[in-house]
Amino acid sequence: MNSSVGLSDPKIDALSKIYISTLSLSLIGSLSVIVVSIIRRKHLNEQVKPLLQLALADFLASAVLMSTTALNFMSVSYGIKVCETLLPLSLTFYCISFLLVIIYAFQSTHAAQGWREREEEGCEEQLRSTRRKFIVVYIFVWVLPLIGYVIYVETVSLTMGGLIPTCKANGGGENLWPTAKFCDSCLLFLHIRSDSCSSVEKGHDMFIRIFTLISVLSVLTTCTIVYCRLGSWYERYKQTYVFPVEGDGMSRKRLRGICSVSRCMVTIIILCWAPVLLLVSLSFTKIKQEDLFPLYVIQALFVSLHGFLNSIVYAWRRRNFRDAVLGEQLPLLARAFFDQSLSEPS
Repeated sequence: MNSSVGLSDPKIDALSKIYISTLSLSLIGSLSVIVVSIIRRKHLNEQVKPLLQLALADFLASAVLMSTTALNFMSVSYGIKVCETLLPLSLTFYCISFLLVIIYAFQSTHAAQGWREREEEGCEEQLRSTRRKFIVVYIFVWVLPLIGYVIYVETVSLTMGGLIPTCKANGGGENLWPTAKFCDSCLLFLHIRSDSCSSVEKGHDMFIRIFTLISVLSVLTTCTIVYCRLGSWYERYKQTYVFPVEGDGMSRKRLRGICSVSRCMVTIIILCWAPVLLLVSLSFTKIKQEDLFPLYVIQALFVSLHGFLNSIVYAWRRRNFRDAVLGEQLPLLARAFFDQSLSEPS
């Protein structure tokens, strides 16, 4: 039985519309965080570095994927080569976003667990050294995936097969041709099954599948372990130490907020990328692609919302980010909390 005759034209159009509509939300959400992070960078202090880069990675991933999907509505075909170039680029930016999430996890743990000790010791040189290390890590996070993308695209161009789909026949001699729109369509994970109109070498298709599985599982596992350790530390801290007053930067509310963001972050990865993991896993089977259409819809919906949900959790859901944006609060500890309390009406 043929595993992939392809999706019909109406289903291709439906998937394209889902991508365009939901990706627009991610673009708006990510762009809002970028603009605010630049304008209010003085009030956001150290938050601006991870937030700006995470929002930028999500914005670029959504923009490239949206531009690629928009090609499906063009009357002129731009060719499979353009599709095979842009779709891996969007995955590259998603990979960068994943790596930044891991860095954010370690930074959150480092900030929460090391804050009081650093304040007591007054080790400014250690702080500067830690910041320099994170800057180097940020450079590698952006450069290495982009280098990998260039290598992938160059090898794809060398092994690109013919653009004419191979006609397959079933046992009764009936030709099983996919539609021309299906072969020209440019949608994420649509042509990773080595279908009859795939123009990329099977090894590259296999690489995309394995790369996606490893990336998502690695980020999910790493962040879950890091934040579980942070949660355990938070419970021990509550039982061992007396929390400072609410005006202090490491108050009970702030620590609770860090743990809350961590839970939401893991939830976002599971929600947005679990359908992808299932879809990629099923690509190794003989299930017809038409039967997987509901899963394609779910995958298109949630992957496209990845940037939007990130902007909510990492930025707009956090009170200190909203306060900095609205100008309701000075930078952390720039004004003594008891002075602030005296000026407030009782």
